[in-house]
Amino acid sequence: MYLYLVRHGQSTGNERQLFFGTQDYPLTELGREQARQAADKLRREVEFTRCLASPLSRAWDTAVICTEGRTAAPEACPALREQDMGALEGLTWGAAEARFGDRIGQLLGDWFHTTPPEGESPSQMLRRVAGCVDALLDRGEDTLAVAHNGSLSLILFYLGLVEERQLLQRDWFFRHGCYSAVRLEQDAAELVCFNR
Repeated sequence: MYLYLVRHGQSTGNERQLFFGTQDYPLTELGREQARQAADKLRREVEFTRCLASPLSRAWDTAVICTEGRTAAPEACPALREQDMGALEGLTWGAAEARFGDRIGQLLGDWFHTTPPEGESPSQMLRRVAGCVDALLDRGEDTLAVAHNGSLSLILFYLGLVEERQLLQRDWFFRHGCYSAVRLEQDAAELVCFNR
């Protein structure tokens, strides 16, 4: 079984350099182009029979673009939503640092052990993402998952492909316009490609 992972294209929240997770910011024109880039790569290189997508529009619209001309249509999977950033939602990086000081540095430096003020803890998020992965493994179908950097990173972590200290660090950020592939066989996972 193969699991293909695609991060949504650039959203207006990314463009404005905001902290956001559950707030629904749409794709920019560049984001739509990035979604088309991912779709073109997938079309040339891989087959899948199922597509799960976060219901937030930036991921959903990316999934729609990635499945155009295919028999697999996106299915909403709320477990793939991005992390609820709580009181940080909608703040610029500067405003967040002014309001919460050192907590922002802690969040960026050790994301897995830091909960955003009034937000969802990474361990809570991991539980919901893990439930989605377990259901995918039970079905055993080659699947495209279109979601967010946080939830996609936790998929890799849950499958044992990255360590806690690597989560949301520079080398382990899902880039827009790319896909990553994981081969799953008998309780073993292999990262075939990352940000292709």
